[in-house]
Amino acid sequence: MPNPSGPSPVRRALMRLPRRIAIGEERPRRVPPNARLHALRFSAALLAVIALGSVLLALPWSAVDGRPTAPVDALFTAVSAAAVTGLVVVDTADHWSPFGQAVILVLIQIGGLGFAVGANLLLQMLRRGSNTSLRDQLLLRDGAPALSLREAVVLSGRIVRYTLLAEAVGALLLAWQFSAAMPLPQAAWHGLFHAVAAYCNAGFDLQGGFASMVPYRSSIPVNLVLIGLIQAGALGYVVVADLRRCRRWRLLPLDSKLVLGTNGVLLVGAALFFLAVEWTAALASFPTWAKPLGALFQSVSARTAGFATVNWAEADAVTLFVWVGVMMVGGASGSTAGGVKLATVGVIGAAIAAALAGRSEAQVFGRRLATALVYRALAVVAVFVSLHFAATALLAITENLIGGRTIPFVAMMFEAMSALATVGLSTGITPGLSELGKLLLCLAMVAGRLGPLTLAYALQRHQRPARYRFPEEAVRIG
Repeated sequence: MPNPSGPSPVRRALMRLPRRIAIGEERPRRVPPNARLHALRFSAALLAVIALGSVLLALPWSAVDGRPTAPVDALFTAVSAAAVTGLVVVDTADHWSPFGQAVILVLIQIGGLGFAVGANLLLQMLRRGSNTSLRDQLLLRDGAPALSLREAVVLSGRIVRYTLLAEAVGALLLAWQFSAAMPLPQAAWHGLFHAVAAYCNAGFDLQGGFASMVPYRSSIPVNLVLIGLIQAGALGYVVVADLRRCRRWRLLPLDSKLVLGTNGVLLVGAALFFLAVEWTAALASFPTWAKPLGALFQSVSARTAGFATVNWAEADAVTLFVWVGVMMVGGASGSTAGGVKLATVGVIGAAIAAALAGRSEAQVFGRRLATALVYRALAVVAVFVSLHFAATALLAITENLIGGRTIPFVAMMFEAMSALATVGLSTGITPGLSELGKLLLCLAMVAGRLGPLTLAYALQRHQRPARYRFPEEAVRIG
């Protein structure tokens, strides 16, 4: 029987209230970094930067003569700058106006710093994702990101501060050296441009006449500053931070030990080789006391920096051939350098040493390397070598067969690896290449910049634990 008096006062008051009570404004959810999405955005951003740079460099006021630059040349320069390579089809100082040079500098900075930040975030996610703790496994199984937003912001900020500090110190030291031969404003611009290019491992210079750093081949301060900047960029923030934190070799993480050990061996070995072979060739015009410095500079610069204090057209063919392998190595993972990376080569070296010693597992610095890691390292190098093989063959087809030129094959091998490993060294054939040849090198530079990182990501993310094992059977090799 209904209540004749109707709802109570409390009930009536509640009925008058809105059905939905807004406690506060809904804030958009901040999604922490996701490895797959981050990799896609990272690749798309690089291509967008290249497209914008190409448009800006093709404008009339980007060139000294005030005329539009050929689209292929503008695209080539934008790709080379954004991929921090340094190969050029027109001289940076002679062809580009101050505006064009500024565009190139911004592209270099975005390509170097942006890649270092993006690659380190992705590698940190993969490293966290491979953690075997129960908590991380459960988070990954539920689709949670392997890196928090706060961690990503902190890591990015540290990399940016490290980069800007290194470039600022280098710019001041170089400007001080350049001021002896040019007005102070011009010296400051040259110091800034070369410091950013050196740290980002991009071989662009403002000397004119495709001279690179040959005018300063006997300048100890300039050589040492550039060597320091190149190494700071090629080793990257993570390795330098490990050195600062640990201070002792035995306390360093295995990754940093592999990077530093492989880096030291290659620097010394390549420098000694260059000094012995090029003493009376590419180093012939050097004073005797400066030849070891010149050899060391070429060894450091070959690790994707692209600066040169020698004329590589005068180098012996055997040096060009050996330098193809030196350039392929590159720097540390997550650095501004290209190549297959130092740790990758270190892992393969450890696997070879284990095989020669008759061990069933690769070991280095008292630690065992997972077999899956060795497989991934071999895959990265194999794909990189295959890409170089294809790029060299296609370059020979476009230039010698179709173009009717007679470019030495070893020079094309050198140029193709310089583009693929984003080095920037050249024997001087790049400006004379056909449009097809230039576009081919553009593809090689983009593939070399994104390829090793993308491949490492794909191999690690697609790895699945085996549910069963096939019977073992011997196979004849050798």
